[in-house]
Amino acid sequence: MRTMKFQGIAAACTGLLSASLLSIACAAPTASAASAVFTQDEQPLRQAVEDAAMCFHFAGEFSGDGSARDKEVARAQRKVCRKGGQRLVMQAYRKNPRDERLYPAVLMLDGLVPGAPLPAVEKARLCAAAKTELVCD
Repeated sequence: MRTMKFQGIAAACTGLLSASLLSIACAAPTASAASAVFTQDEQPLRQAVEDAAMCFHFAGEFSGDGSARDKEVARAQRKVCRKGGQRLVMQAYRKNPRDERLYPAVLMLDGLVPGAPLPAVEKARLCAAAKTELVCD
């Protein structure tokens, strides 16, 4: 059963990314994406949250040396690092700052989107609830 599930994930990822990025992007789905439940009307927000996680991931993969790998990562980033989606996540958070489904994405976007960073107290509150070591100490 576990093997079949993994094969399904790998097959889905193959269509999205080139072979060299496949192992990176499909290595470990984020806990927030797996556990967050969005209504049918919230599907654009769900996609924006997932894109924020991938944008954060690819930002860590970019070395800035102009290599072929960097060009491949940049292409992948352009697909998921869209300002409209990032704005949607941040607007949803500002509208409802208690929506824990948004916390990991907000924390990941904190250093990636223009604007003032989250205040330290607010970041600590989100980190305590999100329990994500990716962006929290």
